[in-house]
Amino acid sequence: MHLRDALNALLLNSDSINDLVFSGIQFHSGKVNKGDLFVAIPGLATDGHDYIEDAIHSGAAAVVGEKDLHGLPVPYFRVSNARLALARLANAFYDQPSGRHTMIGITGTNGKTTTSYLLRYILESAGITCTLIGTVGHRINGVDMPSTQTTPDALQLQQWLNQSRDQAVIMEVSSHGIDQDRVGATKFDYAVFTNLSYDHLNYHKTMGEYFQTKARLFGLLKEQGEAVINSGCEWGARLIDQLTTLEKNVHTFGESIRDDVEFVRVISEFPFRFVIREGSEHHEIAMPIPGVYNAWNAAAAWLTARRIGVDASVIKEAIATFPGVAGRFEIYRHPAGARFVVDYAHTPDGFQQFLRTLHSLKPKRIIHVFGFRGNGDPSKRGLMLEISQAWSDLIILTLDNLSGMDGNLLLEETAKLADRYGGERIVVIKDRTKAIEYAWQEAGPDDWVAVTGKGHETYDQSFAFPSVTDRETIQYLSNRS
Repeated sequence: MHLRDALNALLLNSDSINDLVFSGIQFHSGKVNKGDLFVAIPGLATDGHDYIEDAIHSGAAAVVGEKDLHGLPVPYFRVSNARLALARLANAFYDQPSGRHTMIGITGTNGKTTTSYLLRYILESAGITCTLIGTVGHRINGVDMPSTQTTPDALQLQQWLNQSRDQAVIMEVSSHGIDQDRVGATKFDYAVFTNLSYDHLNYHKTMGEYFQTKARLFGLLKEQGEAVINSGCEWGARLIDQLTTLEKNVHTFGESIRDDVEFVRVISEFPFRFVIREGSEHHEIAMPIPGVYNAWNAAAAWLTARRIGVDASVIKEAIATFPGVAGRFEIYRHPAGARFVVDYAHTPDGFQQFLRTLHSLKPKRIIHVFGFRGNGDPSKRGLMLEISQAWSDLIILTLDNLSGMDGNLLLEETAKLADRYGGERIVVIKDRTKAIEYAWQEAGPDDWVAVTGKGHETYDQSFAFPSVTDRETIQYLSNRS
């Protein structure tokens, strides 16, 4: 790529620049090769500006950063936002790859993963090839890859969009990904808003700030791009007003006759069947995974697929045969007749929706195993425990990811919460696999045991049993029984 083109992408004057050509872009100094452009990003733990000399030593041909630096042996260009600069540079380097695909970005507190997987299943049922980028994993050109973060960094994202030969790209777009400009130069044909509820306030500080970050995704729509929004959520209604004022192309799903897709009623909880209305047509939908919240996910996927042009009959059949998502309402049978359910629910609203669904299935008892994350939002922990108490007969508190926090300290905080909310229905067990074993031993006929918080994720520490996920722990206990 010519340096002049890169500076144009950064909206910097390139008139006096020699036409230097660089071979790649990096923001990790250890990955720099001769002829690369290095972008120095000030991070939360380390500052890329501290590694500029290392990058130059490795052969960096030019450097972009935020600090006022002089006297470097290679050209240096100062920008106000290095993360956004990285996104714009990568987008230019790979020749605006989002323009080659039907781009679908899905954001919200809950439901992003299920909606994205369901939408991919629908589109592929209609013969549309799909790249999927998200929390559980990535799939590009039919090849599956593990995921380490919901929304990849801007450089990796543009590389993948460039590599993709799929017609559509479905992305889960996290608030962190938006705030850190990982999607800053990506343009979307469809932006989907599932919902917004209490989460990530250790990062965003207030719900208003959290909402405005999510809303930034809709500023990345292509000229003819469309917004697909849940009108049944108060934050969705606010977003609709905001975008309508800006004369954006908005389509909605909700519980109103004014919505493009209206959620009408639940017919049966288990097996799960519900009715939606689109225009003058009513559709009875069968869905293999239960829960009203999954009907809302289906409505989001239905409306998006319809806007893309998929026939209603194809969508209906796809929803009825949807195989589900790893770690989302995965059911395992217990030899005593109980059912264990592994789910990623990890927010107050996620708990409320998930446990309400279990209660609707008329269990004898609900036993709930969960923990708190070392790097999670501590302000939501008490509310999560309150919600669990409202729906559960027995609560087993344990550890989730430590993320660098001392396990004993986190366990101490957990025990204090258990004491504060009191009652003999709360048990605290440090070892997560032992906590699940305790539930396994307690479970009886017609009990439902919810193991929440991690879903598909692997443990970030070693426990008593030779398992690395909740799913493997349950399988281990089952094999041992």
